[in-house]
Formats: sequence, structure tokens, C-alpha cells
Amino acid sequence: MIWMTWRQFRTQALTVLALTAAAATGFLISGLLLHHRLAAALAACAPANACDGSTPAARELGSRVAQVYDSAQPAFELLQVLVLAVPALLGMFWGAPLIGRELETGTHQLAWSQTVTRTRWLATKLAVVGAAAIAVAAVFSWLMTWWAAPLDDLNGNRWPATTFATRDLVPLGYAAFTFALAATLGLLLRRTLPAMAVTLVVFVAVQLFVPGFVRPHLLPATTTTYAIDQATATRFQGYTGTRADYHFALPTPRGAWLTDRPPVQNASGQAVSMDAHAACFPGLDGDGSTGEPDFGRIGACLAGDNLHQSVTYHPAGQYWPLQWMETGLLFALAGALAATCFWWLRRRQQ
Repeated sequence: MIWMTWRQFRTQALTVLALTAAAATGFLISGLLLHHRLAAALAACAPANACDGSTPAARELGSRVAQVYDSAQPAFELLQVLVLAVPALLGMFWGAPLIGRELETGTHQLAWSQTVTRTRWLATKLAVVGAAAIAVAAVFSWLMTWWAAPLDDLNGNRWPATTFATRDLVPLGYAAFTFALAATLGLLLRRTLPAMAVTLVVFVAVQLFVPGFVRPHLLPATTTTYAIDQATATRFQGYTGTRADYHFALPTPRGAWLTDRPPVQNASGQAVSMDAHAACFPGLDGDGSTGEPDFGRIGACLAGDNLHQSVTYHPAGQYWPLQWMETGLLFALAGALAATCFWWLRRRQQ
């Protein structure tokens, strides 16, 4: 049965193998070039933190690092989209036709008329092709993680939705889930093209839903509340807002994932407007002040109003637990979908 599955699957497998080899070559060549350029730029900064911006020479060195970083962004974004699309493509072109095409063309009758049971037929197909899909996703995930490693280290942020979903373990979970989803749809719809279309729609919906509504709640986040006064305001990095409410850019630990930043509130928990404290913000009170705001002065001015602001985040140490939890959840969903296939097949056999 494994040999028969391979004979049916070998054309798609060899095509993806060739495409993967070509993609890996591109990743390795461009990645080595990027790593070399960035390492050379950072090496110039090594003596006495020479890129800290404290002198004109230090600012010049820092700008070189920034130029390398910025020049890599188009390729960075393109490769992330490519790796993000791999599970969807594998599901659409491997998972959907796996059973759907056999049911559509009637070739499943030949297999079922042999000594092979329907359960074994389905198990072999799901196991062989599913394992291949996960292996391909693992290769692309490793390539993307390696390629982007110096950029991720430099910006200290691996939490954006596209970044998290294209690094380390999570792409393997998405490959398993999307493949199982497509195979299940092919079995239920008994048509390949509709199964491919629905797979794509569900995959996009999951990519939009999980980062905002599932991932942040897999582990409890940390909330820190800052009193708005002269001492804490000197740590703020800016402010934004409207006449109705405003936010200070509060400090968070390096590598943390900021999930919520409510506006400045009073002791009753109500958002306050900038108009109510116009005298504390340069330019709002009509004094004509311009330039960088003095946060110490702003904090001292606001201190008497008993204001506070909170920030909620996942610390950098939760990156790997969240990777494992999301991957485990996706594999569990894939297992549930595979079980649905077996249940449906046995139901039709009765």
C-alpha cells in the first residue's frame, strides 16, 4: 500500500522536491550575503559600543547598520510570505486531491476491491503524504529562521503575526492542520477544486483569527501599571493620542510582545483627554512650544491628578512555550480532522 501511494504521489513529490531545492539555494546564497554584511557592520560597533549614537562617528556607524537592515526588509517580507504560504499550498495541492480526486474519478473502487481495507488505505495515504508535507514545512521553517536570525536579534521582536507563524515549530503545525483540513474537505465534498478553494479560505481565516484571539490567551500575560509622575515619565519614549484620550509609549522588557496599552486613566479608571491637561503638553496650550517634549516636566505637571497607565505584554521567555502550545493545538486539530475522515469512511461503509 505504501508503494502504491508513492506511485500515485511521486510526480507531486518530485516537483515539490525540485522547488524546495531551488528555494533552499536562494535562501542560502542571500542569507550568507546578509549575514556577512550585517556582521561586518556590527563588528565596527563592537569597540566601546561605538554605535550608541553618542558621537558623530558613532552615529555614522549606527547608520551603516541601519542601512544593511533596511536594505534587507523587502527580501525579508517576501520570504516570510513565501514560508507562510507553504502550508496552504501543500494542503491545496497535496491534501485536497489525496482523497477527493480518487472519489471524483472513481479510482477508489479499485483500491477498495482489493485485499486492502478502507481504513488501511486511508491511514497509509494520510501518514505518507502528511509526513512529507510536514517535512517540507520543516525545511522552509528552518531556512527562514536561519536567514532572519540576525535581523530578529537586532530588532528584538519575534512576535509579529507573520514572523511568529514562519519561525521554528509553528509552520509544522500549520502544515499538519492544513493538510488534514484539505484531505477532510476532499473526502466530504468529493471534489478537488472546491476542496482546494475552501482550504484556502479557511487557512486565511485562521491566520487572521489566531494571532489576535487565540495566541495571546494561551498563556497569562503580564500587566504593569505606571503612575504618571515626574520619576516614571522620564522613562517614557513618546506619546500619541487625540483630544479624547492619549497614550504614553511605556517601556517594556526587550523582546516582549505588547498585547494591550489602554489610554491614560484617572483614579476612577476613566480615560482622560489631553484637553483637560493642555497646560502640561507643549504646544497644546497655545504657547508656541516646539521640539522634543520634556517628559520630566510633563510628568511633574500631571502628577497631582493621580493618573496612571497600564501595559500588558508577554515576556520574551514565553516565546518557546507559546510556540509549543500553538503547534500542539494545531496538531490536535489535525488529529481531530483525520479522525473525522476515518469516521466518515466507516459510516459510508455501513
